Amino acid sequence: MRAGLRERGWVEGRNLTIDERWGDRDRAAALAAELLQLRPQVLVAQGAMVLGVRNVDSTVPVVFGFSGDPVEAGLAASFARPGGRLTGIAMQSLELVGKRLEILKELMPRLSRVAILANPTHPGEQLELRASRAAADRLGLVVQYLPVTSARDFEIAFPALLRERAEAIVAFPDAMVMSQAQVIAEFSRRHRVPAVSGWSEFADAGNLLTYGPNLRTSWKQAAGVVDRILRGARPADLPVEQPSSFELVINQRAAEALGVSIPAAVALRAERILR
Repeated sequence: MRAGLRERGWVEGRNLTIDERWGDRDRAAALAAELLQLRPQVLVAQGAMVLGVRNVDSTVPVVFGFSGDPVEAGLAASFARPGGRLTGIAMQSLELVGKRLEILKELMPRLSRVAILANPTHPGEQLELRASRAAADRLGLVVQYLPVTSARDFEIAFPALLRERAEAIVAFPDAMVMSQAQVIAEFSRRHRVPAVSGWSEFADAGNLLTYGPNLRTSWKQAAGVVDRILRGARPADLPVEQPSSFELVINQRAAEALGVSIPAAVALRAERILR
């Protein structure tokens, strides 16, 4: 975000001041109230913090980076015309769901059963599930859906996917699931069930691979929305954008531990390979 703002002529200490608060959704409203006392021209909120900020009584525009569906979450009336004081970047990319399954199939040609770990309280999860089922049907895969809403739910989900003989895991990316990325990686390695998701931190935590938005680039993109608001644009008139840059990240160490070979054709498409 800072880098994106600098590229657009906004320099801290010269014509820009950034005040930060960090917390969770439960503290979002209180933290936003603190910031509003400083009379900002725009608030920027990430993830679950957006859901806490949206109902704060204020006219200050909010630019969000949100991993789910902002329309279902009530953040915007539509992607094209948000209609309120919130707009930003929606990180969910349904067209990538099938790509993750296709890559899995390239790595595991005999793959037939896939378990999906997803948080049903996350806005847009059902859209992603439908897209996953459609892609799985095209690839001849059987899908096992395992809802998880807290860390404790993984203690139920893991034995269930073993009982159903899942050969791979697709984890839908949201903050709760990502908080368990290392737990998933440890289970994956122990039982030799490869796991993939959509954010690079999932691969960084020890899982096989990720394919999805480049989050750093997406936040530079969000800086463009902030820039337009600082120059007088109304958030209601600024369409909710989707990421313009995507990345495939492969954890080679995880692949070796899982006994998965990475074909050269897949490796060549990777932005990063963790060795």
